[in-house]
Amino acid sequence: MAPHTIKEKHMNDIHVVRYFSSLITISKGKVVRITKPVISHCPLAGFFYKGLGKSRQLSPAGLKKEIKKVIEDKIYKFGFCTEDRMVWKDEAVVPYGASEIMAHGLKSRFIDSAVTVCDGVGTVVTALPQVVQGIGARMHAIIKTAYIPKVAIKLRRYGCYVLSDKGIIDQRAGVAEAIKKGCKKVAVTVSAFGKESLKNIRALESRFDISLTILVVCTTGAGRDRLSEIEKYADIVWTCHSGDVKDRLSGKAIKTMSSVSPVHILTEKGVKLIAGYSPNKFGMRKEAKRSVAARLIIQEML
Repeated sequence: MAPHTIKEKHMNDIHVVRYFSSLITISKGKVVRITKPVISHCPLAGFFYKGLGKSRQLSPAGLKKEIKKVIEDKIYKFGFCTEDRMVWKDEAVVPYGASEIMAHGLKSRFIDSAVTVCDGVGTVVTALPQVVQGIGARMHAIIKTAYIPKVAIKLRRYGCYVLSDKGIIDQRAGVAEAIKKGCKKVAVTVSAFGKESLKNIRALESRFDISLTILVVCTTGAGRDRLSEIEKYADIVWTCHSGDVKDRLSGKAIKTMSSVSPVHILTEKGVKLIAGYSPNKFGMRKEAKRSVAARLIIQEML
C-alpha cells in the first residue's frame, strides 16, 4: 500500500481526546499517540483509577503508560471511539458528573433537551437521560472526532439529532437546532479547553426567549481570558485540576459541591438544575459506590 494511501486511511478515523491534561489520539480502536501531561496528579482520576492513585511517584513515561491503560480500558469495555460505542446507561458513574446532572435535569423536567458531544459523531441533541448518561459517563473532553456511521445510527434510533455526518463539534449550532425543534429549556456542555464562544452561545437565550443552562467542563489549563468568559456566562463549572478556577470561583459560587473535584454553581439556574439530585436516587453503580471518591462525595451530601 502506498504511503499516501495509509495516511488517508488513518485520516478518516482520527479521534483526539483530552485526559489528565494529555492529548490522546485514537485511531482504529487503538491509542496511537499521547502528549506529555502538564499535571502530575488529578484527585478524581486517582480515586477512580488505581494506576493513577500514585501518579506523583511515576516517571513521565510511567504516567503516560497509565493514561494509555485508562483509555484502552474504555475502548475495550465501552467501544470508546469505535463503532461498538455504548450510548445507553441509566446509572451514575461520577457522583457529580456533567452527564449525571443533565440526565437528572431531563428526568426532573427542568430541562427538555441536552446538547452534548459524543465521540464518533460530534455534537448531539437528545431528550433522553439514558442517552446523555450513556454518552457522557465514560467520555473525556473530545477535541476532534471522526464520523462513525454505526454510532450515528444508534443515536438516531433513540430519536437523537446528530449535527452532521462529518463529526463536527459545534455546541452553538447544537443549541440552535434544539431551539428549531421547539425546545425551550436547553442545557449544553462546553469545553473550557475549546474555543467556542460562551458569549455567542448565551446570546441565543435572549434572542429566542428560552432558558439556557451552560455547563463548562475540562477547565485544566484554561487561560485568564477564558476564565473571565466562563465567570461571566457559565452556570455550572467543573474545577478539574485548575487552581485558577478554584481560586477565582470559590468565593463567587452560590454553591460548591464536592471537595474532591469542586463543582461551582454560579447562578440560580444552576442551583435549580441540581435541585433534588443525588447519586443514590439516580442509581449509582455498585463499583462507584465502593470507590473512595464516591464515598467522600456522598458523605458530604448527608
